[in-house]
Order: sequence, then structure tokens, then C-alpha cells
Amino acid sequence: MKKLIYILSSVVLLVLFNACQEEDLQLWGNEHHIYFEKFYKDAAAPGKERAETTDASFFFEKDDVKSIDVKLVVNMTGRLLDNDMPFRLKVVEEDGMTTATKDEYEIQDRYVFRAHNVNDTAKNQRDTISVKMFRTNRIEQLGEGEYLKLTLELIPEGALLLGQTERTRAVIHLMKDAIKPEWWDAEITNNLFGNYTPRKYKLFLLNIDGAATLNAEMLRTAPYKAIALVRKYKQWINEHPDEAKEADGTPITVNV
Repeated sequence: MKKLIYILSSVVLLVLFNACQEEDLQLWGNEHHIYFEKFYKDAAAPGKERAETTDASFFFEKDDVKSIDVKLVVNMTGRLLDNDMPFRLKVVEEDGMTTATKDEYEIQDRYVFRAHNVNDTAKNQRDTISVKMFRTNRIEQLGEGEYLKLTLELIPEGALLLGQTERTRAVIHLMKDAIKPEWWDAEITNNLFGNYTPRKYKLFLLNIDGAATLNAEMLRTAPYKAIALVRKYKQWINEHPDEAKEADGTPITVNV
């Protein structure tokens, strides 16, 4: 009898386990709730998630690139969609939530959350949309660490509902230059790159293969790789004196 009870219990547990697996993508039953992946403000207690922005920059683009597409990840709960689900975005302008002007961004009249856009390991439905940001004279005048702000709010249509309150909006920060990397400290200044400037870093990233792999981990575990990259950069500087100049026309130099 004990053996039979054990077998029956195992079968029940197996059925429950499989049912839970099948329900991963069926939270909240037939209702569909949409929300951004990032929190635009800190989660209410007992949640511990912190607000995040989506940062975009022309720093990594060539000077003739006039627009970039900023990617925003959108999630949806509910049973798997049978058909694409439309929704819209609204620009939030009150309380300084948006400082970008209408000539600095473009949002579509309507977006679509695509049906069946999941893989075998997904725990919820996810899609990615794009918002276009434009390079303007105002952006070119931004200083290091300054940015333009664009806040967008999800507007559901039809039977679609809003999800978690803290994720119904997305905040984009658009800047001209990247913030100085944390790893570019006094030692890197003295022994490798010299003084940091946005243009020096930009030309390094644009013209040296593998430059984007230089980070704190490389400097800690394989500094010889970092030295090799900067030496390649020094060679490029010597071969392109007309291009390897700062914004004020002074030559770019490195200390390696």
C-alpha cells in the first residue's frame, strides 16, 4: 500500500510540474497586459527593482549619421497571442518628463506586438520596438554628461490592458558623447591613452578592430591585449594625421 501511495504521489507531482511549465506563458489567463521591460521608476515595496533609463548616443556613429533607432523591449503576459496586438505610444511632457523637441524624435502612429514571438525557454512574451532619434544642432551643443530626455507611455488598444504601473513608461536619454569609461583612471591616462577626450575615444572605437572589447576585465586579466589595441591606435593616428585631431584642431596623442 505504501508503495502504491508513493507511485500515485509521484504521478500527481509530475502532472503538477508539467502543468506549471505549460502555464509559464499563460499568466493572468485570457487577459493580456503590456509593459516595458525596464522600470521607469523604483518598484513599490516589497519590490526592490530600481528605475532604469535607455541611453542612446551619437558617440558611436560617424559624423554624417543623422538619426539612430533606439530599441525598447516590451513584455506581455497572458496566453500566447493568436494575432498581432496593436498599441500606441504617448509622449509624456508634464513635469519635465520630456525635454526633447518634436524635431528630435519620431514615434509611429501605431506599434504591433507580434504573435508567436517567443522561443522554447521564454517565461513571458517579449517584443522589441524602435523609436527614431535625430541629430540636431541642439544635441551637438550638449556638454559631457548632458542629455535630452524623452519619456514615452504605453497606450493599449482594444482588449489589451496595461501591466505593472512602474513599467508603463520608458525614459530615453539622448546624448552626443559617451560618458568617460570608469576604467579610464589616472593609471590609464599616464601609461596608455593620455588625457580623456570624447573624440579620442570615439576615433579609437570607430577605427580599431576589437576596440570595444577593451574594458575593466581586460585591463585586470590581460593588460597586454589593451596595450596592443592602443598601439594599433597609435599607428592609425600616425597614418591619419588629418583625421586624428581633436575638435579644436589639436593632434590626438596617446602615451603608450
